[in-house]
Amino acid sequence: MRNGRSGDCTNLAKVSQFPSNFPQEALSRVYVEAIAAKAGLISSVPNYDYGIDVCLRSVRLRGRRHTDAGGQLDVQLKSTTHATLTETHVVYDLDVKAHDDLREEGDNCPRILVLLVLPKDDADWLAQSEDELAWRRCAYWFSLRGAEATPATTTVRISIPRENVFSVETVQTMLARLRGRENT
Repeated sequence: MRNGRSGDCTNLAKVSQFPSNFPQEALSRVYVEAIAAKAGLISSVPNYDYGIDVCLRSVRLRGRRHTDAGGQLDVQLKSTTHATLTETHVVYDLDVKAHDDLREEGDNCPRILVLLVLPKDDADWLAQSEDELAWRRCAYWFSLRGAEATPATTTVRISIPRENVFSVETVQTMLARLRGRENT
């Protein structure tokens, strides 16, 4: 209690019961959901965590009503301050369990990794003013579909092309391809 008030939230993050990786996990989810919203997609979170963190689906206009257009993209989210950015790639050590989950082909929908890369200093992750909410760095997507099993037991190093920015245009293209494949 401070100054006789129990509602003081100063330094709440420092005394919070959240795990230390909670802010990174929350930011990766919000990042994907913001891109999905701007792309006009439905985003949903599975009730249970079996390797998929977010599901993305298309919406179409039928008459005067918007409906689910089918075609689902499953996303596993990761966030890091420890990726190495080269001129052409983002190098990241992915845990083997996630690697195995992502390399298996889903029954009906593809799975991708979306890796949010953040600056090392958490004070640099976001900047906010009345005019904007500015995000530092960005997220990249990567498909491990059909990748070979790894003999590694803890992590496997992956190299994501830097051109694989998880963007509105990219996710719209991915879902359009899925819808096209379903209609053939």
